[in-house]
Amino acid sequence: MYLLEMAPKFLLALVILLIYVKLSGKSQIAPMSQLDQVGSMVIGALVGGALLSPTVSALQASGLVAIWAGLLVLIRFIKSKNSHLRDAIDGTPIRLVKNGKLLTDNFIKANLPVRDFETLINIQGICTFTELKHVWYELNGSLTIIKKGEKDIAVLVIEEGKISQENLKELNKNEDWVKEEIKKQGYEKSEDIFCAEWFDNKLIIYPYDKVNK
Repeated sequence: MYLLEMAPKFLLALVILLIYVKLSGKSQIAPMSQLDQVGSMVIGALVGGALLSPTVSALQASGLVAIWAGLLVLIRFIKSKNSHLRDAIDGTPIRLVKNGKLLTDNFIKANLPVRDFETLINIQGICTFTELKHVWYELNGSLTIIKKGEKDIAVLVIEEGKISQENLKELNKNEDWVKEEIKKQGYEKSEDIFCAEWFDNKLIIYPYDKVNK
């Protein structure tokens, strides 16, 4: 009898979770932001609590899950349309090493003890800080490392038609430079470009499929 009463709750909650996973995209199983991690944990707690509570009906249980999942999907959609809001919510990678120099203030900002940092680079086969050229502390807690003698990683200058002011600042370039560079390659405006990266002293452009040079 108990199992029969619980079955509708399980089925409705499962359908909503499947829809949520579909709308969230594959990024949900990739390294997640802090908001994604907390949001997913809350969904798990809502599902577990609602399913086990005899006073919560199947519709109420599914409604709670649907509301929270809908809010997460809405926030993710808004973030995809506004890079400034995305950075404000998720934060940005923190540079820990620049040109071989440890940026000590940024270690405090990242709340990363130097001993933990040493462990993380040792895991990647790096024996000493002197091997490091550039290091970024990513949003998911991992490190992006460039060792001395290696080429710098590509930097996204345009993301989904929008010029990244933060990355331009990192490159010591400005928006006028971007506009001039894309015109040299036959494009009228940044909105025609899905993404563009600066690598090996050149701008590599990847236009939207519908845009022809």
